[in-house]
Order: sequence, then C-alpha cells, then structure tokens
Amino acid sequence: MAGSDWGLLGPDRVPSNRRTRTLGLGRAVRRFNELAVPGLGGLWYGRQALYTVLAMAVAKRLRTWNIRQSHIQVANAIEAVACTIGYRHNGWSPDWRMRGRNKLSRDTTAPSFKHACRSSYYVSQPMRMSTAQALPSLGLALAPSVRFNAFECGEEADVFLGSSIGHLLVGKNTLVDHLCYWVMGSPLNWKSHGVVAALNPLEGLDEDARHWLQQALLKGATLTEQQCQRRKAAWDWMACLHAEPGSVASLDDVQGPTQLDAAHWHDLRAGTKLIEVRNAAVAVLDSVEGELDTRQRRSLQVDGTLPLSVHQALRALTVHAQSFLALNHYDEDANRFCSECVGTEADVLRALLRRDDQVLCLVDDCARPGPAYSGRPPAVEKGEQGADEEVAETGRNGLPLPAGISYRVENMYLLYLDLAGELDVAITTRNAATEVTA
Repeated sequence: MAGSDWGLLGPDRVPSNRRTRTLGLGRAVRRFNELAVPGLGGLWYGRQALYTVLAMAVAKRLRTWNIRQSHIQVANAIEAVACTIGYRHNGWSPDWRMRGRNKLSRDTTAPSFKHACRSSYYVSQPMRMSTAQALPSLGLALAPSVRFNAFECGEEADVFLGSSIGHLLVGKNTLVDHLCYWVMGSPLNWKSHGVVAALNPLEGLDEDARHWLQQALLKGATLTEQQCQRRKAAWDWMACLHAEPGSVASLDDVQGPTQLDAAHWHDLRAGTKLIEVRNAAVAVLDSVEGELDTRQRRSLQVDGTLPLSVHQALRALTVHAQSFLALNHYDEDANRFCSECVGTEADVLRALLRRDDQVLCLVDDCARPGPAYSGRPPAVEKGEQGADEEVAETGRNGLPLPAGISYRVENMYLLYLDLAGELDVAITTRNAATEVTA
C-alpha cells in the first residue's frame, strides 16, 4: 500500500505487553492525516458507512423495545456477516473490501447473533473502528464523545438508509426489523435477496445512495469552512487523477496539483517526510535489536564504536530528518522529533531508546532489551486504518497517486471510484494483474 505507513494511530506510550512502536508520534501523524483529507477516517467505500449506520439504526430500534444492545457488538456482527456473504459469493478469494477470510466460519448455516458478535468470531480490527470516525462529518451520526457506543443516528441517517436499503424486504419485514429479530435470537435469513442485496460488500450502493453520499461528503456537516475546502479540493484532485492518471505530481515538487492550495500541498509533503523519518528511526532500532540478538549479554554501549549496520541506519535517519526540517513546517511534535534525529549518533540513539522504552531501553548508557523485547522487529502501530493481515497481503498497488502519500488520500481516490460505480472494475482489474505477475 503506497501510503500505509500514514496509518499510525494509538497511544503515544505503548503498554509493555505490546510489541509496537509509536515513538511518541501518534498525535502528529493523526494531525497530518486530518490535514490531508479532513474527517474521512478509514472510509474508502460506501458500504462501510452503510454497515455502521445500519448497526446504529438497529440498536436504536431495539431501544424502543426496551432492549439495550451496544453499537459495537451489532456493528461487528453485521460486518462479519457481510464479509461472509461476500466471500461465499467469490469463492473465499481475497478482496480489499472484506476482512476475516482466514478466521470467519465457512459453515453454510448462518451464525446466531450471540455467536457473531463475539470478539473471537471476527477480526480484531473491524472496518467499523476507523469508519465510524467519518460518520459525524457526513451528517450520519451525532457524536457527544469519540466512543462509538455513544453515537446516535444523525438527522440524515434515515435518508441514507432509505436510499440504500429502504426498498429491501426480508419476508414481510424491513431489513432493520429482521436484524433486530436476529439480535433477539431469531435465525438470520442470510440467503434472502434482501439481506444479500443490502450487505454484500462486492456490490456497490444503489445510484441514489451513491449520489447522496457524495453530496454529504462534499458538504462536510461538522467541518469548518477550511476543512470543507480541503476535502472538496482532494475530491477534485482525485477526479483529475482518474481522468488523467499520468498527471500525478511528485511529493518532491514544491508546486503541487492545481486543485490544492499551497498550504494543503505543504502539509501533504511534510506528512510524507515525517513518515520517512519515523520509518528510518524504526530501522535504527531494528538494527540495534538485531545486534543485541547476536550478543550474549544483550547490551550495546551507546557512546562507543557502533556496529556498521547501526551506524548506516543512523546516517540515513539524519538525512531524512534534515529533509523534514528544511520544510519549516509548524508541527511542534514533528519538529521536536526530527531535531532529536540530527545530533551526534550517541545522542540520537539515546533519544530513540528513550522514546521506545518498551522493546529497547536505555540503561546505564547502553541499549538493552525492554519488557517487550523478543529479538525480532516489532510492528508499527497501524491504528486508524485498522488494517489486518489480509489487507496488508492484498495491498493497494497501482493507484495513480504519489508514492508515500497519506492513506487518507488513497481512501479518497477509492471512494471516488466507488461513488462513480467503478470500484469493482478497478479492483477486479488489479487483482487480475497481481495474479499474472505473481
């Protein structure tokens, strides 16, 4: 995925039992993603929004019957069923639009809600985790807090659901009522036309629903005027790239595409540079961890002659950090981190060890194993993307976008294709190309 590294999101300090590295950059990366395409979150095709809003509508209907059910459990169960329906239709082949291929049950009998809502039934990072972030700016949810369970259906939720699934019935019941009965213990008729037409991830939304979602996307219900302008500019840029794939601008160019203003392009360039610095810093720590694994005492003196692999990684880090600082961006966290990466090798390594402090630690001026050390490189927190192993395997290679661009821009391009009714063709074409070159 060209911009997958932009997906870092999580606490700035990582619990000791997790082998992840954020290096204290979580807030900075979140800000740069938001500057790239405001309010989009992890939404990149229309049905993601449908599944999440549908779950909220089901939970709301259940409350009128004095039944309390969490949004999270309903959303996870609906998404799991949707992905199972999609896999059953394509013979359990990988596809960007679905998750859980290696985990979901291949039973022919529909799961009960009690079974489908369990955390062990589906992936640990469902699409809902990042999709929900986009709902308030689309007018689909009222969000008194960041917790999805606290969301309420927005004024436009009924309009969106009506244009998406309002015409679909399961027997004599609406889809929402059928799903409510499923939550209450009745069987799910997942082979019915109504359920399949509503939930199959491989089918795009109806034209009316796609038109409504595009208008909501450009309107930006909860966004400021500047944020709306940025999101519309990004949409217009995607339209240009789709029409003229050869017009991709390089992020090394000072002048960006005509659709974006100078500040927007500057933020995109700076965000990309920051991720390059972050990746180079991780490479330094990986090289130190690899070196420790070869040493009986598992210790490396910081202020001494460093192994060649560590020395080379530190030199590369300095180059990337200087490149970011040369942009004179205003983000204080990013500037502070990059400034720490351009001192002496010993000082830079000390700063990185202090920022890690979980996998590797600074003890008596030596790099030593931390509580999460295992001798192999840890993962980098993906967070906002919620990318599972199948998405990583499939990748999004071949999109006409600058290398290293924020994954939010990738999301906007794919959403543009989906709302134009062209996403399935694009994915099928790229899957075929991948199979030929594999």
